[in-house]
Amino acid sequence: MKRPYGKKGSYTVFLAFFMSGMVIMSAAVIDAAHLLAIDSSVEDLGKVWANSIIGEYDRVLRDRYGFMGYYGNEDLVRKKLIRYSDYTFRSKKYLKVDSLECSLSEYKLTDLETFRDQMKMITLSFASPAPFDDDMPEDIPEDEETGESIGHVRRISSGWIIDSLPSHSYKGAGVSGSAAGTAFETLYVFKFFKDHVDERDLGKTYFNNEIEYIISGKLDDEKARKSVYNKLLAERNALNLVYLYSCSAKRQAALEAAEILTPGPEAVLTQALILEVWALLESRNDIELLYDGQRVPLAKGDENWALSLENAVDYFSNDGRELDTGERKKYVSPESIEGQKYEDYLMTLFLTVPEKKRLLRIMDLIQINMKYCYCDYFLMDDYYTGVHYDMEVKGKKHEFEVRYG
Repeated sequence: MKRPYGKKGSYTVFLAFFMSGMVIMSAAVIDAAHLLAIDSSVEDLGKVWANSIIGEYDRVLRDRYGFMGYYGNEDLVRKKLIRYSDYTFRSKKYLKVDSLECSLSEYKLTDLETFRDQMKMITLSFASPAPFDDDMPEDIPEDEETGESIGHVRRISSGWIIDSLPSHSYKGAGVSGSAAGTAFETLYVFKFFKDHVDERDLGKTYFNNEIEYIISGKLDDEKARKSVYNKLLAERNALNLVYLYSCSAKRQAALEAAEILTPGPEAVLTQALILEVWALLESRNDIELLYDGQRVPLAKGDENWALSLENAVDYFSNDGRELDTGERKKYVSPESIEGQKYEDYLMTLFLTVPEKKRLLRIMDLIQINMKYCYCDYFLMDDYYTGVHYDMEVKGKKHEFEVRYG
Protein backbone atom coordinates (compact mmCIF):
# COMPACT_ATOMS: atom_id res chain seq x y z
CA MET A 1 0.00 0.00 0.00
CA LYS A 2 1.30 3.41 -0.96
CA ARG A 3 2.08 5.99 1.70
CA PRO A 4 0.01 9.15 1.36
CA TYR A 5 3.17 11.22 1.13
CA GLY A 6 6.85 10.57 0.94
CA LYS A 7 9.87 11.65 2.95
CA LYS A 8 9.91 15.04 1.34
CA GLY A 9 6.35 15.70 2.48
CA SER A 10 7.19 14.67 6.03
CA TYR A 11 10.05 17.12 6.21
CA THR A 12 7.82 19.85 4.88
CA VAL A 13 5.22 19.25 7.57
CA PHE A 14 7.90 19.12 10.28
CA LEU A 15 9.46 22.31 8.99
CA ALA A 16 6.08 24.00 8.97
CA PHE A 17 5.45 23.04 12.61
CA PHE A 18 8.97 24.14 13.56
CA MET A 19 8.67 27.48 11.85
CA SER A 20 5.26 28.08 13.43
CA GLY A 21 6.79 27.42 16.82
CA MET A 22 9.64 29.80 16.11
CA VAL A 23 7.21 32.48 15.00
CA ILE A 24 5.16 32.03 18.16
CA MET A 25 8.33 32.11 20.32
CA SER A 26 9.61 35.16 18.46
CA ALA A 27 6.28 36.90 18.94
CA ALA A 28 6.36 36.07 22.65
CA VAL A 29 9.92 37.33 22.97
CA ILE A 30 9.03 40.48 21.05
CA ASP A 31 5.93 40.96 23.18
CA ALA A 32 7.94 40.43 26.38
CA ALA A 33 10.61 42.83 25.17
CA HIS A 34 7.88 45.28 24.27
CA LEU A 35 6.38 45.02 27.75
CA LEU A 36 9.83 45.42 29.33
CA ALA A 37 10.40 48.48 27.19
CA ILE A 38 7.03 49.86 28.23
CA ASP A 39 7.77 49.16 31.92
CA SER A 40 11.16 50.81 31.62
CA SER A 41 9.67 53.84 29.88
CA VAL A 42 6.89 54.15 32.42
CA GLU A 43 9.33 53.87 35.34
CA ASP A 44 11.64 56.50 33.89
CA LEU A 45 8.87 58.88 32.90
CA GLY A 46 7.02 58.40 36.20
CA LYS A 47 10.09 59.57 38.10
CA VAL A 48 10.46 62.56 35.79
CA TRP A 49 6.84 63.58 36.42
CA ALA A 50 7.25 63.19 40.19
CA ASN A 51 10.38 65.32 40.12
CA SER A 52 8.51 67.90 38.05
CA ILE A 53 5.95 68.18 40.84
CA ILE A 54 8.49 68.85 43.62
CA GLY A 55 10.49 71.02 41.21
CA GLU A 56 7.74 73.63 41.51
CA TYR A 57 9.00 74.72 44.96
CA ASP A 58 8.35 78.22 46.22
CA ARG A 59 11.55 80.18 45.59
CA VAL A 60 10.65 83.00 47.98
CA LEU A 61 10.05 80.53 50.81
CA ARG A 62 13.39 78.89 50.06
CA ASP A 63 15.37 82.12 49.71
CA ARG A 64 13.93 83.87 52.77
CA TYR A 65 13.60 80.95 55.18
CA GLY A 66 15.49 78.08 53.55
CA PHE A 67 12.53 75.68 53.46
CA MET A 68 11.73 73.57 50.40
CA GLY A 69 8.03 73.19 49.74
CA TYR A 70 5.65 73.29 46.78
CA TYR A 71 2.07 74.52 46.76
CA GLY A 72 -0.63 71.95 46.11
CA ASN A 73 -3.19 69.40 47.21
CA GLU A 74 -3.93 65.82 46.18
CA ASP A 75 -6.50 66.75 43.53
CA LEU A 76 -4.29 69.41 41.96
CA VAL A 77 -1.21 67.17 41.91
CA ARG A 78 -3.20 64.26 40.45
CA LYS A 79 -4.48 66.48 37.63
CA LYS A 80 -0.92 67.66 36.90
CA LEU A 81 0.37 64.09 36.75
CA ILE A 82 -2.43 63.06 34.37
CA ARG A 83 -1.69 66.09 32.20
CA TYR A 84 2.00 65.17 32.12
CA SER A 85 1.19 61.57 31.13
CA ASP A 86 -1.32 62.60 28.45
CA TYR A 87 1.19 64.99 26.92
CA THR A 88 4.02 62.42 27.01
CA PHE A 89 1.95 59.49 25.68
CA ARG A 90 0.00 61.34 23.01
CA SER A 91 2.39 60.11 20.28
CA LYS A 92 2.49 56.58 21.76
CA LYS A 93 -0.88 55.02 21.00
CA TYR A 94 0.15 51.78 22.66
CA LEU A 95 0.56 53.54 26.03
CA LYS A 96 -2.33 54.71 28.13
CA VAL A 97 -2.70 55.39 31.83
CA ASP A 98 -5.55 53.29 33.15
CA SER A 99 -5.63 54.86 36.64
CA LEU A 100 -3.58 57.24 38.78
CA GLU A 101 -3.90 58.04 42.49
CA CYS A 102 -1.60 60.21 44.59
CA SER A 103 -1.03 60.73 48.32
CA LEU A 104 0.52 63.80 49.97
CA SER A 105 -0.54 63.53 53.63
CA GLU A 106 2.83 62.32 54.93
CA TYR A 107 4.73 65.11 53.16
CA LYS A 108 3.12 68.17 54.75
CA LEU A 109 5.65 70.89 55.52
CA THR A 110 3.75 71.50 58.76
CA ASP A 111 4.51 67.99 60.00
CA LEU A 112 6.74 68.70 62.99
CA GLU A 113 9.31 65.98 62.23
CA THR A 114 9.54 67.06 58.58
CA PHE A 115 9.78 70.72 59.53
CA ARG A 116 12.49 70.08 62.13
CA ASP A 117 14.50 67.88 59.74
CA GLN A 118 14.50 70.62 57.11
CA MET A 119 15.52 73.17 59.74
CA LYS A 120 18.49 70.97 60.62
CA MET A 121 19.55 70.74 56.97
CA ILE A 122 19.18 74.51 56.54
CA THR A 123 21.40 75.11 59.56
CA LEU A 124 24.00 72.59 58.43
CA SER A 125 24.11 74.13 54.96
CA PHE A 126 24.95 77.57 56.47
CA ALA A 127 22.08 79.09 54.46
CA SER A 128 21.45 82.79 55.02
CA PRO A 129 18.11 84.60 54.87
CA ALA A 130 17.52 86.76 51.80
CA PRO A 131 15.23 89.74 52.56
CA PHE A 132 12.01 90.00 50.59
CA ASP A 133 12.45 91.68 47.21
CA ASP A 134 11.85 95.39 46.86
CA ASP A 135 9.03 94.83 44.37
CA MET A 136 6.95 93.03 47.00
CA PRO A 137 4.30 94.92 48.99
CA GLU A 138 5.86 97.88 50.77
CA ASP A 139 3.11 98.50 53.29
CA ILE A 140 1.65 96.15 55.84
CA PRO A 141 -2.17 95.99 55.50
CA GLU A 142 -3.85 97.93 58.29
CA ASP A 143 -7.50 96.91 58.40
CA GLU A 144 -9.63 94.83 60.69
CA GLU A 145 -9.82 91.99 58.18
CA THR A 146 -6.09 91.33 58.13
CA GLY A 147 -4.56 92.93 61.19
CA GLU A 148 -3.89 96.21 62.89
CA SER A 149 -0.99 98.61 62.93
CA ILE A 150 -0.88 101.40 65.48
CA GLY A 151 2.17 103.58 65.09
CA HIS A 152 5.13 101.24 64.97
CA VAL A 153 3.43 98.58 67.06
CA ARG A 154 1.78 95.80 65.08
CA ARG A 155 -0.74 93.25 66.22
CA ILE A 156 -2.97 90.60 64.68
CA SER A 157 -6.53 90.38 65.98
CA SER A 158 -8.52 89.05 63.03
CA GLY A 159 -10.05 85.70 63.96
CA TRP A 160 -9.72 84.01 60.58
CA ILE A 161 -6.02 84.88 60.35
CA ILE A 162 -5.36 83.65 63.90
CA ASP A 163 -7.32 80.44 63.28
CA SER A 164 -5.26 79.71 60.14
CA LEU A 165 -1.93 79.90 61.98
CA PRO A 166 -0.15 76.53 62.41
CA SER A 167 -0.08 76.93 66.20
CA HIS A 168 -3.88 77.24 66.25
CA SER A 169 -4.84 74.74 63.56
CA TYR A 170 -2.29 71.97 64.21
CA LYS A 171 -3.84 68.71 65.39
CA GLY A 172 -0.92 66.31 65.04
CA ALA A 173 1.35 64.80 67.65
CA GLY A 174 4.40 66.35 69.22
CA VAL A 175 8.02 65.52 68.52
CA SER A 176 10.65 63.61 70.42
CA GLY A 177 13.17 66.21 71.52
CA SER A 178 16.94 65.91 71.55
CA ALA A 179 19.81 68.16 72.56
CA ALA A 180 21.11 68.24 68.98
CA GLY A 181 17.66 69.11 67.59
CA THR A 182 17.28 71.93 70.11
CA ALA A 183 20.70 73.30 69.16
CA PHE A 184 19.75 73.42 65.47
CA GLU A 185 16.45 75.14 66.29
CA THR A 186 18.23 77.76 68.38
CA LEU A 187 20.83 78.46 65.70
CA TYR A 188 18.13 78.74 63.05
CA VAL A 189 15.84 81.06 65.03
CA PHE A 190 18.59 83.48 66.04
CA LYS A 191 19.71 83.73 62.41
CA PHE A 192 16.38 84.04 60.58
CA PHE A 193 14.27 86.11 63.01
CA LYS A 194 14.45 89.51 64.68
CA ASP A 195 14.40 90.44 68.34
CA HIS A 196 13.92 93.69 70.22
CA VAL A 197 17.66 94.42 70.24
CA ASP A 198 18.30 93.41 66.66
CA GLU A 199 21.36 93.97 64.51
CA ARG A 200 20.52 91.40 61.80
CA ASP A 201 19.67 92.78 58.37
CA LEU A 202 16.53 90.78 57.66
CA GLY A 203 14.56 93.37 55.73
CA LYS A 204 10.87 93.94 56.36
CA THR A 205 8.88 91.69 58.66
CA TYR A 206 5.41 92.08 60.13
CA PHE A 207 6.60 91.94 63.75
CA ASN A 208 9.77 93.55 65.08
CA ASN A 209 9.84 91.37 68.21
CA GLU A 210 9.74 87.99 66.47
CA ILE A 211 11.76 85.90 68.91
CA GLU A 212 9.77 87.50 71.71
CA TYR A 213 6.65 86.13 69.97
CA ILE A 214 8.11 82.60 69.93
CA ILE A 215 8.74 82.90 73.68
CA SER A 216 5.45 84.57 74.64
CA GLY A 217 2.94 83.56 71.94
CA LYS A 218 1.59 87.16 71.95
CA LEU A 219 0.36 88.31 68.51
CA ASP A 220 1.12 91.90 69.46
CA ASP A 221 4.58 93.41 69.18
CA GLU A 222 4.37 95.44 72.37
CA LYS A 223 2.70 92.71 74.42
CA ALA A 224 5.34 90.23 73.28
CA ARG A 225 8.10 92.65 74.34
CA LYS A 226 6.50 93.32 77.71
CA SER A 227 5.93 89.63 78.34
CA VAL A 228 9.62 88.87 77.77
CA TYR A 229 10.56 92.00 79.73
CA ASN A 230 8.65 90.66 82.74
CA LYS A 231 10.27 87.23 82.41
CA LEU A 232 13.72 88.83 82.28
CA LEU A 233 12.82 91.09 85.19
CA ALA A 234 11.83 88.09 87.34
CA GLU A 235 15.00 86.23 86.34
CA ARG A 236 17.31 89.16 87.07
CA ASN A 237 15.45 90.01 90.29
CA ALA A 238 16.00 86.52 91.68
CA LEU A 239 19.69 86.56 90.74
CA ASN A 240 20.21 90.07 92.14
CA LEU A 241 18.45 89.18 95.38
CA VAL A 242 20.72 86.18 95.82
CA TYR A 243 23.72 88.49 95.41
CA LEU A 244 22.41 91.04 97.94
CA TYR A 245 21.85 88.39 100.60
CA SER A 246 25.31 86.96 99.93
CA CYS A 247 26.99 90.37 100.25
CA SER A 248 27.38 91.13 103.96
CA ALA A 249 28.24 94.83 103.39
CA LYS A 250 25.08 95.55 101.39
CA ARG A 251 22.95 93.46 103.73
CA GLN A 252 24.25 95.40 106.74
CA ALA A 253 23.72 98.76 104.99
CA ALA A 254 20.11 97.80 104.26
CA LEU A 255 19.57 96.88 107.94
CA GLU A 256 20.96 100.23 109.12
CA ALA A 257 18.64 102.07 106.73
CA ALA A 258 15.70 99.96 107.93
CA GLU A 259 16.41 100.79 111.58
CA ILE A 260 16.21 104.48 110.73
CA LEU A 261 12.92 104.08 108.81
CA THR A 262 11.25 101.67 111.26
CA PRO A 263 13.11 101.41 114.58
CA GLY A 264 12.58 98.33 116.66
CA PRO A 265 11.60 94.74 115.76
CA GLU A 266 10.04 95.83 112.44
CA ALA A 267 13.48 96.78 111.13
CA VAL A 268 14.17 93.20 110.00
CA LEU A 269 11.04 93.14 107.86
CA THR A 270 11.86 96.57 106.46
CA GLN A 271 15.37 95.35 105.64
CA ALA A 272 13.89 92.50 103.59
CA LEU A 273 11.64 94.93 101.72
CA ILE A 274 14.54 97.30 101.02
CA LEU A 275 16.65 94.44 99.68
CA GLU A 276 13.76 93.30 97.44
CA VAL A 277 13.26 96.84 96.10
CA TRP A 278 17.00 97.26 95.60
CA ALA A 279 17.17 94.01 93.61
CA LEU A 280 14.13 95.02 91.54
CA LEU A 281 15.49 98.45 90.65
CA GLU A 282 18.85 96.92 89.76
CA SER A 283 17.01 94.42 87.55
CA ARG A 284 15.26 97.22 85.69
CA ASN A 285 18.61 98.87 85.19
CA ASP A 286 20.03 95.55 83.96
CA ILE A 287 17.39 95.28 81.27
CA GLU A 288 18.02 98.84 80.10
CA LEU A 289 21.67 97.92 79.77
CA LEU A 290 20.70 94.85 77.71
CA TYR A 291 18.33 96.92 75.54
CA ASP A 292 21.24 99.21 74.76
CA GLY A 293 23.41 96.31 73.60
CA GLN A 294 25.45 96.16 76.81
CA ARG A 295 26.27 93.04 78.85
CA VAL A 296 25.04 91.92 82.26
CA PRO A 297 26.54 88.87 84.00
CA LEU A 298 24.26 86.18 85.37
CA ALA A 299 26.03 86.24 88.74
CA LYS A 300 27.12 89.73 89.79
CA GLY A 301 30.01 90.98 91.86
CA ASP A 302 30.55 94.39 93.47
CA GLU A 303 32.07 95.73 90.26
CA ASN A 304 28.93 94.81 88.27
CA TRP A 305 26.44 96.41 90.67
CA ALA A 306 25.12 99.74 89.41
CA LEU A 307 22.57 101.25 91.82
CA SER A 308 23.24 102.57 95.32
CA LEU A 309 21.23 101.89 98.46
CA GLU A 310 19.84 105.44 98.24
CA ASN A 311 17.93 104.49 95.09
CA ALA A 312 16.12 101.74 96.94
CA VAL A 313 15.43 103.85 100.03
CA ASP A 314 14.03 106.72 97.96
CA TYR A 315 11.75 104.33 96.11
CA PHE A 316 10.66 102.69 99.37
CA SER A 317 9.95 106.06 100.94
CA ASN A 318 7.85 107.18 97.94
CA ASP A 319 5.65 104.06 98.02
CA GLY A 320 6.95 102.90 94.68
CA ARG A 321 5.29 105.61 92.62
CA GLU A 322 8.31 105.98 90.32
CA LEU A 323 8.44 102.33 89.29
CA ASP A 324 7.27 101.70 85.69
CA THR A 325 8.40 98.40 84.21
CA GLY A 326 7.03 99.24 80.77
CA GLU A 327 9.03 102.39 80.04
CA ARG A 328 12.51 102.74 78.63
CA LYS A 329 14.65 104.95 80.87
CA LYS A 330 18.29 105.88 81.08
CA TYR A 331 20.44 103.43 82.95
CA VAL A 332 23.33 103.69 85.37
CA SER A 333 26.50 101.99 84.15
CA PRO A 334 28.33 99.80 86.65
CA GLU A 335 32.08 99.93 87.12
CA SER A 336 32.53 96.85 84.92
CA ILE A 337 30.31 95.87 81.99
CA GLU A 338 30.74 92.21 81.16
CA GLY A 339 28.78 88.99 80.91
CA GLN A 340 25.81 88.05 78.73
CA LYS A 341 23.99 90.08 76.06
CA TYR A 342 20.25 90.37 75.48
CA GLU A 343 20.40 87.57 72.89
CA ASP A 344 21.96 85.23 75.45
CA TYR A 345 19.14 85.89 77.90
CA LEU A 346 16.59 85.34 75.11
CA MET A 347 18.15 81.96 74.39
CA THR A 348 17.59 80.82 77.97
CA LEU A 349 13.93 81.85 77.73
CA PHE A 350 13.58 80.29 74.28
CA LEU A 351 14.71 76.95 75.66
CA THR A 352 12.03 77.02 78.36
CA VAL A 353 9.30 76.88 75.68
CA PRO A 354 8.20 73.28 74.89
CA GLU A 355 9.60 72.11 71.56
CA LYS A 356 6.21 71.63 69.90
CA LYS A 357 5.21 75.20 70.74
CA ARG A 358 8.55 76.53 69.51
CA LEU A 359 8.25 74.80 66.14
CA LEU A 360 4.63 75.85 65.61
CA ARG A 361 5.35 79.48 66.50
CA ILE A 362 8.29 79.47 64.09
CA MET A 363 5.82 78.28 61.42
CA ASP A 364 3.45 81.08 62.50
CA LEU A 365 6.09 83.74 61.87
CA ILE A 366 6.99 82.30 58.47
CA GLN A 367 3.31 82.26 57.46
CA ILE A 368 2.67 85.78 58.78
CA ASN A 369 5.62 87.28 56.91
CA MET A 370 5.00 85.32 53.71
CA LYS A 371 1.33 86.39 53.82
CA TYR A 372 1.92 90.09 54.47
CA CYS A 373 5.15 90.60 52.55
CA TYR A 374 4.74 88.21 49.60
CA CYS A 375 1.44 86.41 48.96
CA ASP A 376 -1.78 87.26 50.82
CA TYR A 377 -3.22 83.74 50.54
CA PHE A 378 -0.06 81.96 51.73
CA LEU A 379 -0.67 79.13 54.23
CA MET A 380 2.01 76.77 55.51
CA ASP A 381 -0.56 73.98 55.46
CA ASP A 382 -0.76 74.19 51.64
CA TYR A 383 2.90 73.24 51.15
CA TYR A 384 4.41 69.79 50.72
CA THR A 385 7.88 68.29 50.69
CA GLY A 386 7.32 65.19 48.54
CA VAL A 387 4.83 63.15 46.53
CA HIS A 388 3.74 59.51 46.35
CA TYR A 389 1.54 58.14 43.57
CA ASP A 390 0.43 54.85 42.01
CA MET A 391 -0.12 54.55 38.26
CA GLU A 392 -1.53 51.62 36.31
CA VAL A 393 -0.42 51.20 32.66
CA LYS A 394 -1.51 48.21 30.52
CA GLY A 395 -2.69 46.38 33.61
CA LYS A 396 0.52 46.80 35.59
CA LYS A 397 0.81 48.96 38.69
CA HIS A 398 3.78 51.32 39.09
CA GLU A 399 4.63 53.14 42.33
CA PHE A 400 6.64 56.37 42.68
CA GLU A 401 7.87 58.42 45.61
CA VAL A 402 10.18 61.45 45.70
CA ARG A 403 10.88 64.04 48.36
CA TYR A 404 13.33 66.86 48.96
CA GLY A 405 16.71 65.83 50.27
